[in-house]
Order: sequence, then structure tokens, then C-alpha cells
Amino acid sequence: MPTVYLLRHGESMLLRSCALLLRSPDVELAGGATLLADALEELATLTPDIVASDLRLVDSHAMRVAHELGRLPVRPQLLLLTPTADDLQLFAALSAGANAYHVDDGGSTGLVEALKRLHDRRAMLSPQLARQALAAFGIERSPLVTARQAAAALDASPAGRQIDQASRHLLTLLAQGLLLAEIATLWTLEIAEIERRIWRLVRLLHVRSRELLIA
Repeated sequence: MPTVYLLRHGESMLLRSCALLLRSPDVELAGGATLLADALEELATLTPDIVASDLRLVDSHAMRVAHELGRLPVRPQLLLLTPTADDLQLFAALSAGANAYHVDDGGSTGLVEALKRLHDRRAMLSPQLARQALAAFGIERSPLVTARQAAAALDASPAGRQIDQASRHLLTLLAQGLLLAEIATLWTLEIAEIERRIWRLVRLLHVRSRELLIA
């Protein structure tokens, strides 16, 4: 069962999300705040498994949250809460250290499932985010006919400096707009395995981001 700390933009939203998690038998609420400044000391003490944070806070934004979490002795995973997957800051925050995102309708619908998915090291990417990831890795889409073949899931040959061809094929299918269930069917894999591959791809974005900072 993952322990979760909430960072929400407003008090009412925080209270609503806290109430939801307190009712769930699948997650444990560690704490919550509306200001990053108020949360930092608690986070170091509580060491939650996951921090679920709005993309924008009153006193900060998700890129800073990711940076501050990276300075903790034990870094929790970061789940971004966003009203839309098309927010221009979302990809930047994922590259900066966030592990996954959840499209939140304001009522915290699906939040518990998103937390459980992330605790299992699973994530998803919208078509736009997949296209941004391809650009970030400096690679073009695979030929679609190649990416759709079951053998594409097993191609471990290099596609670039950091990722293999199987990852390139996956990003191609996501960028094309295929659903996770459709990709799983084409590749004869479970949806959970596709989600785990996406989670690992997001981790590679972190590596790329750190390399660019060092350069």
C-alpha cells in the first residue's frame, strides 16, 4: 500500500482529495499542504512513497517540486495532477523528474487508481507527449507498419543514445494515437507491461535532462 502526500493548489481541493484517500483501503494518506514551502520539512520526515502535486501551486510549480524532491534523502515518486494532458508545462515537468501524470477533473476522479498505477511503476503518455518525447530523444517516428508488428516489442537494438528501437516503436504508436489496449493487442502483451515500459521511458527523460544540465 503506497503512502501519499498531497500538494494541491487550493484548500477545498486539498480537503476533497484528502477525504477521498482516507476512504480508500488501497492507499495511505501521509499528509498534505497547499504550499510547497510548508511541505518540505514534512516530506523529509514522512518519506512518502508518492507525492501527488498539482502542476501549478500558489507558491511554486511542478518543475520546482521535482527539483526539491530530488534533494530529499529518500526521493518519492511524483504524480502530476493536471486538468489536461495538453498543458505546455506538463512535458517539462515530466522531463524535470516527475514520474507520471493524472488528468484530474477537479473532483479527484480516478486519483486512487492513478496512485496505485504509479506505485506499480506504470505510466501513460498522450499522443502529444509521445511526440515531444521523440523530439527530446532526437529521433523520428518508426515506419508505422514496422511499429505495429509484434516483433517490434522485442527489438533491443539502439535507436539513439539512450533508447532502443522497441521504445521508439512504442512512442511511434502512442504518437499516432493508438490506445494502450490496441498496442497491447498488436504486441501480444498485457496493458500493464505497456504502462511499465512508458514509466521507464519517462525515467530516461530524466537522464536526458540531467545530461543536458551537465553539458
